[in-house]
This record gives sequence, C-alpha cells and structure tokens, in this order.
Amino acid sequence: MPLDTGVFADGPRPEAEQLKRPRPSLDPTVAIGPALGAARRGLGLSLEEIAGTTRVRVRHLEALESGRFDQLPSRPFTVGYVRAYAKALGLDADATASRFRTEHPSPDDDELRSPVGVRHEKKSSYNGLIASAVGVAVVAVVGWNVAQHWMARPAPKGASIAASHAAALVQANTAVGGPFSLQAPLPAPPEATAPAPYVTPVAGADGATNAIAKPEAVNTAPFAPQGTIYGNPKGASSLIIQAKKSISLEVRGSGGVVYFARELAAGEAYRVPALPSLTAEVSNPASAELFENGVSKGAFTAAQMPLKTVG
Repeated sequence: MPLDTGVFADGPRPEAEQLKRPRPSLDPTVAIGPALGAARRGLGLSLEEIAGTTRVRVRHLEALESGRFDQLPSRPFTVGYVRAYAKALGLDADATASRFRTEHPSPDDDELRSPVGVRHEKKSSYNGLIASAVGVAVVAVVGWNVAQHWMARPAPKGASIAASHAAALVQANTAVGGPFSLQAPLPAPPEATAPAPYVTPVAGADGATNAIAKPEAVNTAPFAPQGTIYGNPKGASSLIIQAKKSISLEVRGSGGVVYFARELAAGEAYRVPALPSLTAEVSNPASAELFENGVSKGAFTAAQMPLKTVG
C-alpha cells in the first residue's frame, strides 16, 4: 500500500511573504520622510498595513512621510517611529534612524517635548529676579508692621508693677549708697477661731435660748398685747408667738396634724397649746417673736422650729 506523504498546508506565512518581497532602498536624494513613503508604495503597502505592523497611528505615519515633524510627539518618539517604519519595510532600522538624526539634528535628542499644541515658554531670569524682589519686599513690609504692632502693645499690668518696684529698689539702694537688705517676711495671719458647735434650735420652757438669737441680743421685754390673741387660754402653755410684722404662722403636731394656720398681722399673737411634739413654721423668722411666761426670748432663728411646751 503506498504511503501518504502529503503535508498539511496552513496558508502562507508572513515571514515567507516578507522574504519574497524585494528588498527596498531609500533614495538618498530625497528627504527621509518622503523616501520612506516612496519605499512603502514601491512595495505596494498601505499606511493601514504599516500602522498594523508598527502600532503607530496612521496620522503620525502621514506626518512622518510628509516631513511635518511638528505634528508628531517628542523627538525620541519620532526616532522610534522612524525605526519601526524602516523595520516594517525590511530596511536597516539603525541606519535609517541615523540618517534621520543627520538630516534633522537636535541638541536635545533625548529630551521629551510637550504634546502637540501645548507651548511652554521659559521665563527669563529677569522676570525671576523681579518676582524675588517683590517677595522680599512683601516679607519686609509684613515684618515691619508686625514689629510696630508688637512694640505698640501696652505692657502687662504685672510687668509694669514689677518694673516700678524694681525702680524703687534701685532708687533706695542709690540713696543709701550701698547694698540693701529686705525686711523679714510678715508673719502668717492667725488662724480663725473654730466656730461654736451647732445646736439644733428648740423653742420651749427648758430650751428657749436655743430658739432665739444670741444671748447678748435677747430682748427681755415683757409681752404686750398689740392685737388679737388667738388660741384658747384654757389648756394653753406658757409660750406665745407674736408677729412683729405680717407673717404666716402654722403650728402642727405629730403626724402632721394642723392645730393653727393663719396670717398674723403686726401685733397679733397666738397662744401655743400645751401639747407634745409641736412644730411652728413661719414665713419670716425675723418677724416672729417668742415669749415664755410673758418674757421675750427673741425672734425665731429658723423658718421651722420645734416647740417644747409645759402645761
């Protein structure tokens, strides 16, 4: 049986096609851009095909062929486009790039340019000097104003007192004619006497002095009726509460039972009944005077005070 010696055909290869193409050459009498365009057309290639091979945009290839290098990015990119274009045509990329640099020399071959359409003008050193001078002047004016404001501030009160005190010491030293000595410090003030222990105010037969003002302020004047006296004389204790000015008086017993509640005009009084655990509450303690056995024990010292009564 004959052996199948056929081969698989997978279509033409780009390398083979490139080997079949005639090797182009650049016209030395024409500029590099138009020479590349002529070589491309001689090979029957379109700009789109070159763009697909080099990955360079068609508009940049058109600018390169027409010599409009100002429409291209920075010079290093332009050199790279020339190399890629030459390699796509099968030319020597290094020689083509060298020819481009020879035809279009530049002192800053490796300096990147700004994108097309953007222009940057270098500022002159004169403008820089003017800007520096203006900055220095502004700083000087601001500093001068701050210094004037600081010097015009009034001296602190403590500082002025300290300065005057120091001047007085210097004057005294000068008058004496020698070193001066400071007086001994003043002794510490004596400690305040301890207050008298607090005693709960109680109004009654055996503690009447606790319900009134200090002993030296006690008024021992006898009771003098100056108005209506409320309360039943029968069963009353020896205590009488008299209003020196208009006050409200309320007398309660144990459990909160109210035995008397009334507004007393000046001079009116109330006989306290002889009951245990009574408490008197007045609106103005200074206007309520307590009498025991007809003798004044002074004004109330609190708005609410217990009453000790005897029958």
